[in-house]
Amino acid sequence: MGVPPRRAGPSSDPDATNPTSAPRPSSARRTPAPSVHADGPKPGDVIQGRWRYGLVRRLGRGGFGSVFLARTLDADAGDPEAPPEQVAVKVLGRAKGSHARTSLKQELAALLAIDHERIPKLYDWRVDHDLSFAVMRYYPNGSLADQWPSFGRFGEEQTWRLLTDLLTALNAAHRASILHLDVKPSNVLVDEHGGFVLTDFGVAHGSRMTRGMLHHGQLLVGLGTHGYRAPEQAERTYGSFDLRTDLWGVGATAWALYTGIDLNRRQDVLRHKEEGNVFGLQRLSDVRLHCPPPLEEIVMELLHIDPARRPGGAAEVLTRIQTIAQGFGLDAQTVAASRRDKAKPTEVRAVIEGLVDPLWSSVCRQPDFERFFVKFDDGEVIADTRVPVHHTFLLLKGRVRVERDERLLDVESREGTFLCAVSTLTGIAREVTLRAEGPVWCCIFNEAELEQLVTCNPAVAVRMIRTLAARLAQGPPRRRADEV
Repeated sequence: MGVPPRRAGPSSDPDATNPTSAPRPSSARRTPAPSVHADGPKPGDVIQGRWRYGLVRRLGRGGFGSVFLARTLDADAGDPEAPPEQVAVKVLGRAKGSHARTSLKQELAALLAIDHERIPKLYDWRVDHDLSFAVMRYYPNGSLADQWPSFGRFGEEQTWRLLTDLLTALNAAHRASILHLDVKPSNVLVDEHGGFVLTDFGVAHGSRMTRGMLHHGQLLVGLGTHGYRAPEQAERTYGSFDLRTDLWGVGATAWALYTGIDLNRRQDVLRHKEEGNVFGLQRLSDVRLHCPPPLEEIVMELLHIDPARRPGGAAEVLTRIQTIAQGFGLDAQTVAASRRDKAKPTEVRAVIEGLVDPLWSSVCRQPDFERFFVKFDDGEVIADTRVPVHHTFLLLKGRVRVERDERLLDVESREGTFLCAVSTLTGIAREVTLRAEGPVWCCIFNEAELEQLVTCNPAVAVRMIRTLAARLAQGPPRRRADEV
């Protein structure tokens, strides 16, 4: 699928000061906008980007600026592209420095790259030294943090919906290679249907380009919020920031809303690896009796202290939630979980020694890489269309039959062939079954691990790109394992 289409509206470059490339409302219906107050924008001020906005009242204040309810003054001028009459405007005043503008640019870049109903729509923006702001959809119900005092804690159905909506939003962001890094109740808005929308991408980063870290002088963003940030964020182990870091934030938010315990105020309930704990929080059933086992299992898997033990991506968790909803039960033993770490070290080393391709011979000798190795026996199913598992298989030795409806389509035997990589990266369902023809050795990667592999090994990324380009150049794709 790639990066979703850009939003309609101003220039897609968030560094642009005023998006003059986009058509503006007719000057005949616009009067000059008055200057904002010297100490920053206030209710009653009018600001101007592609359209004019009158600030009505302040909705909230954060470290980098304020959010206002505003009225689109050009909404009734007949422009079909104009924002609705009521909008939310995040404003940075003159007093805010380059750090705040950089944060706003990051949020703009994220919102421009993602077009999804679970992420606020961006209508307009302006970024310059005098005044910077972003105009987004307004949610009158506010955030979960705003509503929390009125309901105390969530029931089971609300918690499932929260998990589903947040994971859906993150899946869209992760498909655009963007990490949120600050999932928490105050960054979750409530829409008119009781659904949940993930907002505030001000600390968002490219999922691998910056490893979740950006220096702003002495300030480091991407470290999340106390109580809701992942252990790797608290420890500032930037190299381990990936898709699974955001999954922790979803788990912590769901845990907090279901138990009624605000983790930002009750950090004493957090658990640490040094104390011998596996999970960063108590089991849900220890805090709230009669918690349904499937709900507890999903939430607690997101709260593994070790990122490697969390699911590999939002799509993987969504698939499991859908399986539960359909009444098929919960099978925690995915292909990777059930088969990895069981191969004999002597056999793994023999496979590595027998590799011919210098690239894979080098990559497979990296520390701790042996944990990805799996052996399949003759006739054993490697991947089945009936089991929606989001994993990629790297063929290192043996022959793999590619079947569809029990009909042989192809046989893969080339060392270093990626099988199901497109499915893992895009979420598109597999349409073929992979079956071992004789003994087969593969490495298995979930979504986060695959992204880590290609980022930490540029030669692997180049190899994958060239392989995909060669397939495209050959014309219409066949139904092969690595093309679905």
